[in-house]
Amino acid sequence: MKIEANVDLPAGTGPFCVAKRLRSTTAIRRCPGVVALLSGGLDSTLAVRLMADLGLHVLALNFVGPFCTCSPRKHGGCRLAVSVAQSMGVELRVMSKGLDYLRIVEQPRFGHGRGLNPCIDCRIYMLRKAAEVMRETGAVCVVTGEVLGQRPMSQHRRALDLIERESGLTGRLLRPLSARRLPPTIPEREGLIDRSRMLDLMGRARSPQLVLAKERGVEIFGCPSGGCLLTDPIVARRVKDLFDHCPDWDERDARLTTLGRHFRLHPDLKVIVGRDAAENVRLEQMAGTLPVVTFTQAPGPTAVLRGRWESGALAMVGRLLRHFAPKVTDECVEVCLKHDGQEMTQVVRQAATAGDVKAWTI
Repeated sequence: MKIEANVDLPAGTGPFCVAKRLRSTTAIRRCPGVVALLSGGLDSTLAVRLMADLGLHVLALNFVGPFCTCSPRKHGGCRLAVSVAQSMGVELRVMSKGLDYLRIVEQPRFGHGRGLNPCIDCRIYMLRKAAEVMRETGAVCVVTGEVLGQRPMSQHRRALDLIERESGLTGRLLRPLSARRLPPTIPEREGLIDRSRMLDLMGRARSPQLVLAKERGVEIFGCPSGGCLLTDPIVARRVKDLFDHCPDWDERDARLTTLGRHFRLHPDLKVIVGRDAAENVRLEQMAGTLPVVTFTQAPGPTAVLRGRWESGALAMVGRLLRHFAPKVTDECVEVCLKHDGQEMTQVVRQAATAGDVKAWTI
């Protein structure tokens, strides 16, 4: 969902207020629009609810990327954001985190968290995009669900100030859940947003938010935990391995880090093995021009190869596949590598040992 703006209008005078501006210049002050980050989690949902309850026009932005926890098997991520926006009658725009974001993950200016999560840089990235939308639409500020002191890396006071400054939103970044503990924003000082109706939440406890959700009739929201797979140590290792060994990585490589089992057979060759039938299908769909290895006549996992491979590598891949194919009981089994319209087969007699699998695991 996209709002088009043909001219560069100052904050508070864009498409949100055009209709009333035609009737009265003073009406602009009664109909400000805001741009809000909406993940579908509890805090961002409450922030949007507070803005909507003030009678403000809210344009919600939902950022999606390779490492968000969206899944077709559960009600989460962007699906949840869509449900939240629909339940509140809020306009939603989905924003993609692309290669520019992945380069930030590789080399964040403000460092990684415990995993490979560049929390501060990620917030700055999203807020810079939101600032562009704010200027495009003439909204008066950008709204987030951040709570002072809730997250140790990105939500202490110095980090909040840094994020506001680096995102180019000084004075126009409103955090309504903690606003009364922070300096007033420009829209608050100008009377466009009622500061007395902002909150003063602080710390990691979520019970005040749950009470507020009940009071405001908010029934659809995600769990309080973070939604970034880069905090997962397994995914973090895989992404770091990708950056270390694959100089020509792309978005597909990043998405593949969240699928299957990952093995590095030698410095120049990684193998991704599907864990079930559904992952086998997804791996084949995502492989594109990458080599794919499967059993020719037996059920079992699918493997995708990334990097430099030679004919001898197929035997190693076949042993790896056989290790994860307990239903294959024949003494000899054949695997087939398909790549660039060509096929190569290899007879495999033994499965990789547990020691081999452990040594190869990323």
